[in-house]
Amino acid sequence: MASSLSVGMMKVQGFACSTRMDYSTQSGKKAKRDEDICRTAMFDVVTPMRYPCNQIRTASSQQGFHMKPRLVLVGGFLGAGKTTLLLRAAQHLAAHGLRVGLVTNDQATDLVDTALAQAQERAVVEVAGGCFCCRFPDLIEALRQLQQTVAPEVILAEPVGSCTDLMATVLRPLMAYHPDEYELAPLTVLLDPGRRVDDYADEVAYLYRQQLAEAEVILLSKADLPWDGSRAELQQRLAQQFAPAPVLNLSAQQGEGVDAWLELVLSQHSRLERTLQIDYERYAAAEARLGWLNASGVLVGQRRFSPKNWITYLLQILEATLSGQGAAIAHIKLQAATATGIWKASLTERGGAVGWDAEPPAVRTEQVDFILNARVHTMPDRLERAVRSAFAEVTPAPEFSYEFTQFACFSPAPPKPTYRFADAP
Repeated sequence: MASSLSVGMMKVQGFACSTRMDYSTQSGKKAKRDEDICRTAMFDVVTPMRYPCNQIRTASSQQGFHMKPRLVLVGGFLGAGKTTLLLRAAQHLAAHGLRVGLVTNDQATDLVDTALAQAQERAVVEVAGGCFCCRFPDLIEALRQLQQTVAPEVILAEPVGSCTDLMATVLRPLMAYHPDEYELAPLTVLLDPGRRVDDYADEVAYLYRQQLAEAEVILLSKADLPWDGSRAELQQRLAQQFAPAPVLNLSAQQGEGVDAWLELVLSQHSRLERTLQIDYERYAAAEARLGWLNASGVLVGQRRFSPKNWITYLLQILEATLSGQGAAIAHIKLQAATATGIWKASLTERGGAVGWDAEPPAVRTEQVDFILNARVHTMPDRLERAVRSAFAEVTPAPEFSYEFTQFACFSPAPPKPTYRFADAP
C-alpha cells in the first residue's frame, strides 16, 4: 500500500520496502543471485551482478550506529537517459536486497519521471520549482522524507537536465552542513553521443560542456542505439579532455554496463575536487533559451481507442510542427495511464523517431490520464501553440474531448543557488 506525503513544492510517494536478501560478508565473495526478479513495466531482464553491499552497510551500522545512506547524483543534459538509468539501477539494487529511494527534480510540478517511478512502486520524491541548487532546503527535506519512510541504503537523485555546477552548489554544501548524514558517491554525468549540440545556441552548448567539466564519472548512454560516430574514439577523447574521470559505455534500456557503473559509485566517494569557472550570466542565458512545458489532463473518446496510437500520433505531429519552426527538441515525454497499464514514449531530437520506455500489450480504452513534459529550444509561447495545435489535430471534437488539469509553459528563471562553495570544504 502506498503512502503519500507532501512538503512545500515536493511530492512524496512511499512504498513498502523490498525483502532483504542474505549476502556474504566476506570481502570479494560473490553476492547471492536473485532468481525471483520481479519484471516491471519498463524492463524485462535484470543481469545478475556483484555489489559491495557490505560496504554500503558500513561498519558503523554493525556497531549499532545509524547507517548513512549513499547518495548517487546523476547529472547530464536533457534527454541523455538519466531517468531510464535511475529506474534500471533501482531495479538492480532492489533485486540485490538494498533499500532504494529516488529523488526527481524539475522547474515545475507534474513530472513524467515521478509518475513512472511510482508506477514501478519505487519510493520517490519530487523536488519542484527549481534545480537542487536553488531548492537546497527542499532537497534536504526530500532526503529526510525518504529516510523516514523507507530508510534507503542508496538514494539515486536526478537534477534538472539544464543544471550544472552541482559540485559547488549541491555536493559541497551537503558535505559542509550535513557531513554525518550522507555518503557522497562520485558525481556522474550522462552524455548522449547522438545529441547534436550544433542545433542549439552557443549558450546551451556552453552549459553542455560545463556539465562534462565537473563530472567525476562520465557515462556514454544509449549504447543499444545506432550512431554514426565511433564510441571508442569518443570515449578516448573524453577521457583525455576530462581526466581523471573514467568514461564508461552503457545501455540503461538493455542493462549493459550498468553493473560496472554501480560497482564504481557504490564503492568510491566523491573527492569534491572538480571546480568550475562558470559564468552564471551565460548559464542563465542558456536556460532562458529553452521553452519548458509541463501539462497533465484527461482524454476521453466517444469510442474505444489505442493509447499507443494516440501517443505516437501526437508526438509525430508535435515533432513535425517544431521541426518546421527550426526548433531543436531537447526532450519531450508523454505518458498515458489507465487502470490496467501505463504507456510512456519520448522524443530526444528533431527528426528523431518515437522511443518507448513503457509499452504494455495492445489494448483499447475510452479514457486515459496523461502527463506531457516538453523541453524545446524555442520561445514558450511558440511551444504552447504547438502543443495546443497538436492536441486539437489528434483529438478532434466530437470524437474526443480533453481537459488540461494543469498547464505551465515558461523559460526557467536565472539560477540562484542557496549555497556555492568554489572550493572543497
